[in-house]
Amino acid sequence: MSYIATEQDLARTYKTPGYADPYDCVEDYRRVMRYASKHPNKGSQAVSTRVDLPRSRIRPWMDGAKPDAVRGIDAAVGREWLPLEADSRMFGPMVELVAWVFSGGSINDRWVPHFSTNAREEQSVIRRTLEEVGVSAKIVERGTGRATEVVPGQDASVLGRLLHVLGAPIGVKNSDTKLTLPIWLPSASTGVRRRFAEVYLQNRGHQFEDKDTVTFRESRCEQYLSELANFLADVADAPVRVNGSNVVVSAEAARNLGVSRRFA
Repeated sequence: MSYIATEQDLARTYKTPGYADPYDCVEDYRRVMRYASKHPNKGSQAVSTRVDLPRSRIRPWMDGAKPDAVRGIDAAVGREWLPLEADSRMFGPMVELVAWVFSGGSINDRWVPHFSTNAREEQSVIRRTLEEVGVSAKIVERGTGRATEVVPGQDASVLGRLLHVLGAPIGVKNSDTKLTLPIWLPSASTGVRRRFAEVYLQNRGHQFEDKDTVTFRESRCEQYLSELANFLADVADAPVRVNGSNVVVSAEAARNLGVSRRFA
């Protein structure tokens, strides 16, 4: 069975003092709690000796505290985000959210994903996608001249971490950012790749009244633009080219993707 995202992947997005690998902390916590549940009369000193871990580390766990990585895993598993496979019902909407981060959003330094929208229709789309993964949508108005943002209403930082595990970038995206598409994308099913492409073009594409060509401008490194154009061309089975900072989706490619004049 091949997983695209696992609890180990999610755990390793956390900083866990005292552990080189944060997932080791998760395993230690579970080992301590299993032993403590089988020996409820033993105190933290006795448990510490038995499991060979510092008492100062395990005492808070026995008093009800959890490592952040454990809390994150529990939240993700509870929402059926993990383990994530290509045929999981959560994978499709997760693909859309990853595409949105690439094309019209960001993940901030607190791991919260923000999805920018410019119209009620876009708000409706991202709200529906968030509902598909089991969370509500919170609207953040940024003021005149700035795009409205939508953020998850629950477990936002856990979702942001998972989107990063799936390949979504963190922080600012510009021509100096080393950016690549998710490693699983080229080998994904046609439907998944098409879903990613449609979200990308919905957020970035500019159309013309008199032709079906779609263009968009990206302040990204040359390697990323080339990778993106090749990906779109492969999905559409039609020409897509890079012209400076512009990506030009031919009329044939736009029609094949079903986006010609859809969002003009």
